[in-house]
Amino acid sequence: MLTNEQKKVIKIIIMVCTFIALAVGVEYIIEYFMEGSGHQISFFANHFTLGIILILIGIIAFLLPFTTRNRFGDGRGDNMMLIVGVLLVLSGIIAIPLSFVF
Repeated sequence: MLTNEQKKVIKIIIMVCTFIALAVGVEYIIEYFMEGSGHQISFFANHFTLGIILILIGIIAFLLPFTTRNRFGDGRGDNMMLIVGVLLVLSGIIAIPLSFVF
């Protein structure tokens, strides 16, 4: 069981990952709509945006059960979130090289 200080640190990490994922997503949306007016989508947006967002959401999904665990609660849903988090991180890692292929 984690102490309150450790839970606060994990919550701060979750908030930072959420902010970065939103910022990268907004940057991609802005570039996508600017592309219609003659601009070209940047190299970063083409190849890294999806992978980075998937990795960050996977980290968030992996850390969320640690902030909600209590001593007597049932952890079936929490165990599933750990699996989902790992799969999202793996999907993000696979998405980056695949973006160069297609």
